[in-house]
Amino acid sequence: MLTRKNFITAMRGGKMDKVPLLMREGFEYWWDPKGKDEFRAGWMNDPEYRRIIRAVKENDVYILCQDQSFLFNRFMMTSTDRIKMITKDINENTKDVFGEIHMKKGTLKFRDSIFRNQCTQWHMEVPIEGVEEMEGLLDTAFEINEDEVDQAAKDVWKTVDRLDERVIYQFFVPSPIVTISRCMSFEMFLELSLTERELMIDALKEITRRQMLMLDAVAPKLPDNIVFWMGGSEQCTPPMMNPEAFDLFVEPYDTQVVKKIKEYGYAVGCHCHGKVRHAIDVMRRIGYDATEPVEPEPQGNVSMKEGFEITQGQLTLIGNLEWADLELASEEIIRQKVRALKDFKNERLIVASSAGPITTVSKKLVDNHLAWLDEYQKVFG
Repeated sequence: MLTRKNFITAMRGGKMDKVPLLMREGFEYWWDPKGKDEFRAGWMNDPEYRRIIRAVKENDVYILCQDQSFLFNRFMMTSTDRIKMITKDINENTKDVFGEIHMKKGTLKFRDSIFRNQCTQWHMEVPIEGVEEMEGLLDTAFEINEDEVDQAAKDVWKTVDRLDERVIYQFFVPSPIVTISRCMSFEMFLELSLTERELMIDALKEITRRQMLMLDAVAPKLPDNIVFWMGGSEQCTPPMMNPEAFDLFVEPYDTQVVKKIKEYGYAVGCHCHGKVRHAIDVMRRIGYDATEPVEPEPQGNVSMKEGFEITQGQLTLIGNLEWADLELASEEIIRQKVRALKDFKNERLIVASSAGPITTVSKKLVDNHLAWLDEYQKVFG
């Protein structure tokens, strides 16, 4: 039976009658692609995409509903009252989000772009261009707007109550390191991780403190049948950084936040792409209940078999059909990959892909999803 309680049990490694399958972001059948969501999600009206949605609704699968709450913003957890944004139409296919961050001394500006038929947002201009701006954000007092917290919690309750039990509401908290890297160019982030390490560590400590204060404010007001998720910290894995960077920049801070979330009774998953052979053992130490995706070569460097050997039954692995395979491989290859997962049916496994659609889908992608769903039912019953 598909229930949120059963999915949470699977995340925590409990015994299940059937290995669950989770459809990631991009399968939000409750969106309104002809109404308020049309600019971003108009592609969901496409007949090919509707074929996937029909199949998902007809199969016994879980569906992800992801919430990247602005309470846990990626501007080094700056007080939300200090962040002002306005969206303007640039042309018929582009909207720009112009933002300002009002520090104790000075104002930082940023700009994101949203393109028609793309369910994502692109960073075009970043707020931090030097050490001084980073220090200014840290030096600006952190305050919690209780009205915003109350409204955010009410919105979660409203969404959870109107969706059926197989929709898993994921409340996302970015790893503290991610709230730094989002604020600057990636090149600058990598440079400062080497040249300004003391500042980086001080920032991580302060951001972690802010996140834990926010958790104390919002977690008691949330439904108990949702899950928390952290991550986005793949920039601390090879080839961007050496494997041990995960121990330095992620483990000490994610550990504190995960512990706090668990004190409120929630299961916690981790999202981290890429070469995570070393990182998944760190995730186990951190105390995560689950992680996704677990990617073999060439996208990653660890197979599901190796992942289970490393984590020793202490971490649920969510995966793994690579998105590139779903886009490019034959249907038979997809079926073979699903059949290969049968070897792990007694492990802590949730079947999923490494990504979900954010824009127009091809016929091949749809056909491969249908083959995946069909073979999953044959293999796992």
